[in-house]
Amino acid sequence: MKRLRIKALLVGFSSLAVIGQAGAGGFNRGVANLDGLYGAAQLGFYGGVTYVSPQRSYETIEGTNVGFFPSTNPPGQSGPVYITDFTQTDVTFSNDYVVPYASVGGRIVGDVNCVGSYVQPFGADSEYYGPITFQTASQKLETNEYGLTCGYGFDLSKGRLSLIGGTFYETVDYSQARNFTGYIPGVSGDSTVALDSGAWGYRLGVGYEIPEYALKAQLLYRSQTNHDASGEYSNTPFYYLAALNGAGNLNPYNPSQLSAPASATASLPAMLDLTVQSGIAEGWLAFGSVKWTDWSVLSSIIVTEGLANQPFSTTRFFFEDGWTVTGGVGHRFNESLAGSFSITWDKGVTTGWDTLTDTWTFAGGVAYDVKENIQVRAGGAAIYFTEGQKWQTASPIDYVASSPAEWGYALSISAAAKF
Repeated sequence: MKRLRIKALLVGFSSLAVIGQAGAGGFNRGVANLDGLYGAAQLGFYGGVTYVSPQRSYETIEGTNVGFFPSTNPPGQSGPVYITDFTQTDVTFSNDYVVPYASVGGRIVGDVNCVGSYVQPFGADSEYYGPITFQTASQKLETNEYGLTCGYGFDLSKGRLSLIGGTFYETVDYSQARNFTGYIPGVSGDSTVALDSGAWGYRLGVGYEIPEYALKAQLLYRSQTNHDASGEYSNTPFYYLAALNGAGNLNPYNPSQLSAPASATASLPAMLDLTVQSGIAEGWLAFGSVKWTDWSVLSSIIVTEGLANQPFSTTRFFFEDGWTVTGGVGHRFNESLAGSFSITWDKGVTTGWDTLTDTWTFAGGVAYDVKENIQVRAGGAAIYFTEGQKWQTASPIDYVASSPAEWGYALSISAAAKF
């Protein structure tokens, strides 16, 4: 098999893997590009962006809300309570998002390659309307990862083995909102909580390659990160809600008590990812990956308010561990153009607190050599979400919902250049 015939494919399939990961379950989004750990002693730049439109929805919602009539009672006592049941249909809640990545690296000295990378590894962005906004009006998770990873490579009797290690710093911005208009006297619009945090993590792994066969295999572990986040509630009726959660005797008519510091502790999961590619015929390449994500560490996010230091709100996940499996083939059409196709299955992580069920992603794309050392890639994917049920409730004042089987899509563009 001629190495020249598969050169464009050797780098090109990674952009399709990014599309498959971006549509994966839990809150998975992007993976760091570490292509600079392999190959000749050249400095390389790799960058791209994937646009994802999940278009996930609730087909039906049934729930119960609670409200408070205005009261003339002394502070510390609530007015009469009223209960309302509600039903909604056809609520699209998932917002579109983009997943950028960039990395630069190559041979540093001797047999050592290093890569500096940026990616957004996890994320969530949902927004609701109608009566359900009393329970949840929006939820957003943004993460950024800044990493430095190095590999020490040495020749074996056949091929080359690399020992990989590195560190990364991960930032988290988390926000959620509820809307109490019509339920809490004197309150309109969203009441929000916004938290941020940063934490260090590490990578360990091993890589193996035989360039003449376009064979490359990598086993990479990314550590769990533990976050102690802090921030603030704003426009929050502490008397009615914090008091219900044991926060004490708070005065709703005191403006200084309508906002407060907030904090939460949560962990984002460890991942173990095995990726393999190999030439299978002249001009043809097969590739695949299996990734395990320890989503079970994210059971819930409990936010504590800073007035009486009591738990104020709880977002429940209770995820199962995630598995993501990708398989695909690539073909070189001529000296400059190659194409790829892949299928990704992602095991749903839901235990009934959401509708994050299995997904299937069908991705295709092309890689074009502008010059010998510059390649551009473009791809697209159709994402199939299987139907799911949210049937778990935390209290009588909660909701159940169902999501239908439906389709989303993703588009990706990226480039690689070596100097």
